[in-house]
Amino acid sequence: MLTIEPVPCLRDNYAYLLRDPGTGDVWLVDPSEADPPARAIAAVGGRLRGILATHHHHDHVGGIDELVGEDGDVWVAGHASDRGRIPRQTEFVEAGTDAWQDTGLVLAGRRLLGLHIPGHTRGAIAWRLVGESGEPDDVFTGDTLFAAGCGRLFEGTPAQMHMSLQQLTALPPSTQLWFGHEYTAANLRFAAAVEPDNRAVAERADGLPGRTTPTTVADERATNPFVRADSVEELAARRRAKDEFRG
Repeated sequence: MLTIEPVPCLRDNYAYLLRDPGTGDVWLVDPSEADPPARAIAAVGGRLRGILATHHHHDHVGGIDELVGEDGDVWVAGHASDRGRIPRQTEFVEAGTDAWQDTGLVLAGRRLLGLHIPGHTRGAIAWRLVGESGEPDDVFTGDTLFAAGCGRLFEGTPAQMHMSLQQLTALPPSTQLWFGHEYTAANLRFAAAVEPDNRAVAERADGLPGRTTPTTVADERATNPFVRADSVEELAARRRAKDEFRG
C-alpha cells in the first residue's frame, strides 16, 4: 500500500515522498530542494525510483539534479510541453486538457494518470494515483489548485485556469488533492472577503491546523472562491483582486 508523506521545503513549499513499504521503493513529487527529501528518503531506508514534476518553476524542480545524481535508473516525468524546462526529464507525458491520460507508469501497484492543467504555467500537469479497493484517488495539483485558492497566472489565461480548476473538481468529492504551498490561512481570509456569508469558509478557517495538505474536492467546491467562480470573467476578477489582497 502506497504511503504519502508531505516534506516541507524552502519557506512554504511541499514536496511529497511516495513510498511502497513492501519494497522500499520511493518516488518524489516536486522536490524544490534536495536536502529535505534526501533526509526523508534516508529516514525510511528507501531507494528513489522516480520524480514527478507538476511544472517547471525552480521552487518545484530545484532539487532534481542533486537527487538524481549519477543514477541512470531514476526517471523524471513532466508534461511534454515542459521539455527543456524540467531538469533531467526522461518522461514527456502528452496529456490533454479534456481527459485524464494513462501514463503507463505504476507506483506501488497504483496506476498513474496525467491531466494537462495550464493556467499557472503553460506546461502544468496534475498527477492522479488511482485508488485501490474503494479508497479515494490522490491527485497532485502543484500550483494550479491550492486549498481555498489557485496559482497566479504567469503563463496562462483566466479561461485556462477556469477549465483546469473545473476539471480537477469534477472528480469524486472524496478525492484527495495534494498541493504545492501552505497558503491556506491567507487563502481563507480572501475567501471570506469574497463570500462573507459562506459558513463553510468560516468553519474551515476555525482551528486551522498548521499543515493543511491534503484537501478534498468536496472542501474546494464549498470554500474555494476560484472553483466557485461562475464564469471566466468572475475568476479573472477574483484573481486580480487576490493579487492585490492584503487581508
